[in-house]
Amino acid sequence: MRLYLLFIAAFTLLISCKPSTEKNAEPTLNQEQHIEPAVAQEEPVFESEADAKLALMQGNWYSTEDAAAYIKISNDQLLMGYEGIEAASNTYRITIVDELPDGEVSNPDTQYLILKQEADMMTYAIDELTEDSLRLLYLPRGNFLTYSRTKQ
Repeated sequence: MRLYLLFIAAFTLLISCKPSTEKNAEPTLNQEQHIEPAVAQEEPVFESEADAKLALMQGNWYSTEDAAAYIKISNDQLLMGYEGIEAASNTYRITIVDELPDGEVSNPDTQYLILKQEADMMTYAIDELTEDSLRLLYLPRGNFLTYSRTKQ
């Protein structure tokens, strides 16, 4: 009888030490983990610094000095307007250059915004351009025009 009890005890011990077939809630080092790689958003590639600046300028900008004055930039067109006065709106073609036209003295560290409408041409130095702020220097007079993306 002792042998029989010893045999049952050994058998019970053997069964209790058998590895579990249930999966653990947390994966172990031996288990395969399915982790999807993070999807990187691709940054747009621009041919030049001028193209990158023009892309950053896209949208609606409001003067920080006069909330009714605004510019809207879409592709290579700039609409300059004043709220409430539709006749005051003018559309210009935008060009961003590294040197001023007609051999004028240029700063090598500055890019220039040239606005053309038929025979009219206006020239600005791009003093500051960020996601939320645009500051231009109107060259004939030397005054700054400051714009914000949000109306103040």
